[in-house]
Amino acid sequence: MKRFFIISVILFTSISLSGCQQSSGADTPAVPADNPENPYPPEEAIENGDVVNIFGEITNLETFTSFTENFEAEIEDEIRITLYTVEGDPFFYNLNFDGSEIHYTYDDSQDSYAGSDRGIYSTTCSEINSENTEDGTLYSLEGCSSSDIGGTFYFIVSES
Repeated sequence: MKRFFIISVILFTSISLSGCQQSSGADTPAVPADNPENPYPPEEAIENGDVVNIFGEITNLETFTSFTENFEAEIEDEIRITLYTVEGDPFFYNLNFDGSEIHYTYDDSQDSYAGSDRGIYSTTCSEINSENTEDGTLYSLEGCSSSDIGGTFYFIVSES
C-alpha cells in the first residue's frame, strides 16, 4: 500500500512584512481568506475538506491532487491546506484558481509563535509546478506577483 505525505517547509528568509494583513507586492492587496478562527481542531478541518498536514501525516491528499489536475485542465477550483504547529495552532495555505491564475493567500495569523511578521499575505501566481526529487514530488508556485510570498508555498509529496 502506498502512503503519500506532504512535508511543508516555509521560507521566511526574504519576507519582512508586519501587521495583520499585508500587501503581496506592487498592486495586489491581501485577500481575506475567510479562514476559521482558532481553535480549529484537525478533526473539524478534515470534516470541512481541508488538506490537513499534522507533522507529515496528510489527510485529504486527493483534494490537492484534484486541484493540480483542475489547474492543468484550466478548471476553476479552490482548496485550503491547513497545517498545525507543535502547539496545535493552525496556519493556512489558500489556493483559488480562477481558470487563468492562482490567487494564493498564506495565513499564519493564528500561530502564536510566528513572531511579529505573522499575518495574512497574498499574491497571484501563474503556475503550480511539480518536480521529481529524491525526496518525492516537489510542488511550488511560479510566476507570482510577489516571489517572496509565492515562495512560502513549498510541498514535497513523498511515498513511504
